[in-house]
Amino acid sequence: MATKFRKLSLTCLLVAVVKLITGKLRLSNIYMDQIIEIDDNSKFQIFRHITAKKINFNSKHTIFIVSFKFSHLSHKANKLASIIPMLMIAGFPGFVKKIYAVNHQNGYWQGMYQWKSSAYLEAYKKSFIFKVMNKRAIPETIKSIQYENTSLDHFIQQHIRNK
Repeated sequence: MATKFRKLSLTCLLVAVVKLITGKLRLSNIYMDQIIEIDDNSKFQIFRHITAKKINFNSKHTIFIVSFKFSHLSHKANKLASIIPMLMIAGFPGFVKKIYAVNHQNGYWQGMYQWKSSAYLEAYKKSFIFKVMNKRAIPETIKSIQYENTSLDHFIQQHIRNK
């Protein structure tokens, strides 16, 4: 597992920037503007997708999906304000991909992550950046679910709905 230094927010930010520059991390247009419907029948529109360029899928991959409402700022402001945290997350050890989505009707946001394993996800949940993201959300609106041994692409393809 990664060292404490490797999990520091600034280290993660620098790792992500280097990976973007070298092409090992990329913003993708796959699923852009698609509508996905989650198990509780809520619908979210995908607006950002960041992924490691090479993904060696193994059966230990873990998906983490979290939805919440931010306590302040507009949709546009939150979308802009999420760029730096996105890089910190993308540089965190074990990161594979993240898809961002929003429900324009009720103001909920959704982050859909794929991690190399549940151990990497658990380390992320203890990180500074995860705590900051949770502090920006209204506490009673935060809900999450975790799926083991599957890919985020498979999950998205099962939940895409026509606009």
